[in-house]
Amino acid sequence: MKKYFFIAALFFTVTSFAQEHFNLGIKVGQNFSKVNNVAADRSQASFHIGAQTSIRLTNTFSIAPEVILSQTKLEADPSLMDVLGGNNLQPETYHLDYLSFPVLLQIRPINKLVLELGPQYSVLMNQSKDGKELAKMAFKSGEFAFVGGAKIQFSNIAAYGRYVAGMQDINALQDQAHWKSRQWQIGISLNLFGF
Repeated sequence: MKKYFFIAALFFTVTSFAQEHFNLGIKVGQNFSKVNNVAADRSQASFHIGAQTSIRLTNTFSIAPEVILSQTKLEADPSLMDVLGGNNLQPETYHLDYLSFPVLLQIRPINKLVLELGPQYSVLMNQSKDGKELAKMAFKSGEFAFVGGAKIQFSNIAAYGRYVAGMQDINALQDQAHWKSRQWQIGISLNLFGF
C-alpha cells in the first residue's frame, strides 16, 4: 500500500512541476535570408515551422530547446552573358532546406516580454537550384549560428522576431569565397500546455 501511495504522490508532484515549469508548443513564420558573397541579387521570403519547449529555471530565466524546419531562398538575375548569348533569361533561385536545433536562454525582464539568445546548429537536408542547371553541391552540410531575438507573450500565443547570424563558412566549393548566412525570422507560436 505504501508503494502505491508513493508512486501516486510522485506522479502528482512531477505533473504539477511540469505544468508550472515546462512548456511544449509549435511555431510557424517567415524567413528573410541572405548569404554574404553568394552571387544572388536578392533574397526571397521563405518559411519555417517547428516545435518548441521551454524549461523554466526561475521566474526570470528559462532554457528553450527547439527543432525547426527552415528554408532559405536566394534569387539571382541572369548575367549579361546569358542575356547576350540567348541562354536562360529566367532568374535562378537557390532553395536550401535546413533542420535547425537552437538551444536558447530566455530572459523575462518584464511580464510579457521574453528575450532569447543562444547557439543553433543546422543540418542541410536539401539544396536545389532552378534555372539553366541542376543543383550543385555548393553548400556545406551543416552550419553553426548564433540566435538573438525577442517575443511578446499573450497567454498561450506569442509573436516573435529573431536574427540568426551564421558563424562559419558554408561554401563547399573549391574557391576562396567565404559564405556566411544572415536571416531574419518573424512568426507566431502557440503553447500547447504548460506555464
